[in-house]
Amino acid sequence: MNKQALEGIKVLEVGNIVAGPWASTLLGDFGADIIKVEPPKTGDLMRGMGRIKDLWFCVEGRNKKCVTLNLKTEKGKEILTELIKGADVMFQNFRPGVFDRMGFTWEKIHELNPRLIYVTSSGYGQTGPKAHKPGFDRMGLAEGGFLEVSGEAGRVPIKPGLSVADFYTAMFACIGALIALHHREVTGEGQMIDACLTDSMVRLQESIIAEYSYDGTVRTRIGNATTVTMPAGHFLTKDGKYFCISVTGDKLFNTWAKKIGREDIIEDPRYCTQVQRSIAENRDAINGICEEWAASHTIDECLAIMGDDIPCAKVFNVVDIVNDEQYKHRNMILEMPTEKFGTIKMQGIVPKLSGTPGEVKFAGKPLGWFNEEVYSEVLGLSKEEIAELKEQGVI
Repeated sequence: MNKQALEGIKVLEVGNIVAGPWASTLLGDFGADIIKVEPPKTGDLMRGMGRIKDLWFCVEGRNKKCVTLNLKTEKGKEILTELIKGADVMFQNFRPGVFDRMGFTWEKIHELNPRLIYVTSSGYGQTGPKAHKPGFDRMGLAEGGFLEVSGEAGRVPIKPGLSVADFYTAMFACIGALIALHHREVTGEGQMIDACLTDSMVRLQESIIAEYSYDGTVRTRIGNATTVTMPAGHFLTKDGKYFCISVTGDKLFNTWAKKIGREDIIEDPRYCTQVQRSIAENRDAINGICEEWAASHTIDECLAIMGDDIPCAKVFNVVDIVNDEQYKHRNMILEMPTEKFGTIKMQGIVPKLSGTPGEVKFAGKPLGWFNEEVYSEVLGLSKEEIAELKEQGVI
């Protein structure tokens, strides 16, 4: 394999769960050398989350050299200081102010290592009247406007089944780190990056803010429908599966109508243009037609009738994903050995790069797995010194 795109970039991660750690996971997929700092005994909270303890960490802790370090001790802070001096990028997602009180302000970090890219992830950002507040994924979805447009009209907002705000914040943090690395190539200077849940969700608001500023419209929940594609939604089929479809523009609408044997609606003045179809009652009527049609067919029949002309899909569960030929072809399902669970499947690398495609070298390791390697090879400590740190509760 060719040299990886980020090979030689040294990343230091001091974080928990997703919003901070997943950013470094993305860099690690493309060759960055990651040292992940965790508190002794407990480790990253992700290790204890989910139905099966430690399993999620096998996925998101991949390619990371995990070490334990007690940052409540002076010796622990001294060791972190030395790790900072040798890093190119550092990620942390403590609540704003916590890392500062440990003695690691941006000013101090920049003094220790002027070339370091320092990336913070939090609920509300490092500044502003809400900066001090704790923020989890759901808070980001709520105050970032995501929940307001998610769910059925007039009913309770629906949270996605995954940690969308956390993952998007980590993705923006990763993008920020890459931008800053390029800037450093030009100037030689590191900088601080402030990513947060609420900002990330607001950035995903499509034209919602522009619409409000233009004519006062407040977009809210309309279920699985959309205002720009008709029919659009997830429709239950005869065999109990969900058929997903999204039809945009007159040409596709006419093709869809012919495929379901409803040529009569093509010339109907209520449906013959995109503007007319977007009117709420007309939109609902079109979706109702699609709902009735899907209910009289199996999922395979629906997909076959639509063919390659109409954007449509089966709503996949995990069984569908791991067995799908497209994902297999794109190497999106990897098999990785683990110490605790044997060989497990996990997601592949995204995006696909032609010259430096990335690699998962190993799944997330048990707590403190790389203590001896990192503390001896990176910091030059002897086995005796490492044993003493363990005895003192520093690692």
